[in-house]
This record gives sequence, C-alpha cells and structure tokens, in this order.
Amino acid sequence: MQACVCSARGADGRSTELHFSPSRDVGLDVRGARPEVAAFKEMTPTVRALVLTLLLASAAQAETATEALKARDAEIRAALPKQGTEPTPATRQKLEGIVTRAVDLEGMARSALGKTWSETAPAKRKKFLDAFKSRFRKATGEQLDQYRSTEVKYFAEKTEDEDTLVPTEVLVKGEPTHIDYRMRQEGGGAWHIVDLVVDDVSTVENYRSSFNRIIKKEGMDGLIARLNGTGKVVESGGAKGSAR
Repeated sequence: MQACVCSARGADGRSTELHFSPSRDVGLDVRGARPEVAAFKEMTPTVRALVLTLLLASAAQAETATEALKARDAEIRAALPKQGTEPTPATRQKLEGIVTRAVDLEGMARSALGKTWSETAPAKRKKFLDAFKSRFRKATGEQLDQYRSTEVKYFAEKTEDEDTLVPTEVLVKGEPTHIDYRMRQEGGGAWHIVDLVVDDVSTVENYRSSFNRIIKKEGMDGLIARLNGTGKVVESGGAKGSAR
C-alpha cells in the first residue's frame, strides 16, 4: 500500500510535510488486518485525523451501486411510521427527502428536456427545474405507503458505458414489476439514480416524449404550468416555447 504525502501548517505559519503510510504508521496489514491501537494512539492529532479521513473515504468508495440502493431502502423503511399510522407532514417531508436524495433530479430533468434545454433561457430553465423537482417529490410522496408491502429482489449489476445498471424485481401485493436502476458515481463519490427503467420503459424517455408533445402545443410555459398543477399557461413575457 502506497504512502501519501500531505502538507500541514503549524501555528507559526510554517508548512510541514506529513508522510503517511497505512502499513508503517498504523500497522494496517494489506490483507485487511485491523490497525494496531498502540500505534494509532502514538500519532499526533493531525496525523490521526488524516488517517481517519483516508480510511473513511476508502470505505465510502468501496460501496457498490446495489449496496447504496439497499441502504436507501432500509433507511426509508426505518423512517416509515407504524402500520395504520398516517405520516405527519414532517415525517412525509423527511421520507420524500430520503427517497429523492439519491436521485439526480437535475440530470433527469435535463435529459428529459433534450435539446430544448440548451434553447431555453436560464431563468425559464430554473422555473422548469423547480417545477420538475416539486412534481417528482409529490409523486414519490404519494407512493410512500407502498413501501410497507413491497419486497425487492436484487440481481447482478451490469455495466453500460459510464453507468451501472442494478436490475431488481419489486413485488407489490404479489405482482412483480421489473425495475432497472441506472446508477452513476461521480468522481468516486455517492451513487445517484439517473434513470429508472420500469418493465423495459425508461422513465427519462417517457418524460421526454410527454414533454415534447406538450411543448409543441403549449410551449415551455405550458409545460411548467402542467408540472406545477395549475393547468394553464403562466405569462412570462415571451412567446410560447421562446428561449428568451
């Protein structure tokens, strides 16, 4: 295991290089043995903090897409109120946050809008994005009760370009639904859902088809109005579908 070199600045403003080797400084065996407690205690606070940061980062990066989905599912189920108890507004908001936190809503919105995204003025993009996120969260909140009665089976991951597909089978009251989660890990960080393919139908592509149809008839204002649930075009000082 390679050593790493970091710089630390002391109280006198002078910079000092810190040479850290997991095997030498903490007795971490490359085969996965635990660090020696004595060696860890002898470190300076600065080096000790550095060691913990490196180890925690390594552990986080080791999480697979499937493990990320399983952890999310467990967190949702743990936050659900008892059977027969209606969630309070605060609980519902918390659950919606857990469900959507792992979803790349902005990426999905941009993909669903297609070329129209680049043709739309920044201010109107923001209105669309806010409306899309709100609509997605509302739709998610309406399905929270189904989590209690569902069973999820996870199958082997597949790699497609820069994405990882996690095939699952969700049983709702005994009826199977096949959902493929298209996951993406940016820069080795957290996993995000960029699309859901339900029974071979892409959610993003389905959005794109619907959005394009609405935009042709009612423009971007009409789409934003529909997402907001107003049912009518909101005046924004430009022509329908305008990028101004």
